[in-house]
Amino acid sequence: MIIVYISLAVIAASLVYLGFTLFKTFKETKPAIEKMQESATRVQAKTNAIKQETDRLTTNQQQLLSDFEEKKTAVNTLVFSVKQTPAIFKGAIKVKPVAELEQIAKARIWNRKRRNTAAQSQY
Repeated sequence: MIIVYISLAVIAASLVYLGFTLFKTFKETKPAIEKMQESATRVQAKTNAIKQETDRLTTNQQQLLSDFEEKKTAVNTLVFSVKQTPAIFKGAIKVKPVAELEQIAKARIWNRKRRNTAAQSQY
């Protein structure tokens, strides 16, 4: 029976030693764990800052692309208008001036009135 008591005492002593070793290890690793948590917090804060900066840069990029497209459209419209200018001038040269057209219209009206008066005088 003494062997059983000695075995139980050895098991109890080993459990106490295991508990003591675990407590000592926990105490030694606690500062390291805290440092790791602080580092993780700093890394997370930097990650969030980088994400916000990335979002801001993406927004600026979209605004720049939109502005570029607007200016590109304006320049293309201007270039198209400049290319059409010679054709418009050619068309304007071929068209009779407005004063000439008005003179022709007045002559037609005068001729109609004269014909109407001549026709009425014959009756």
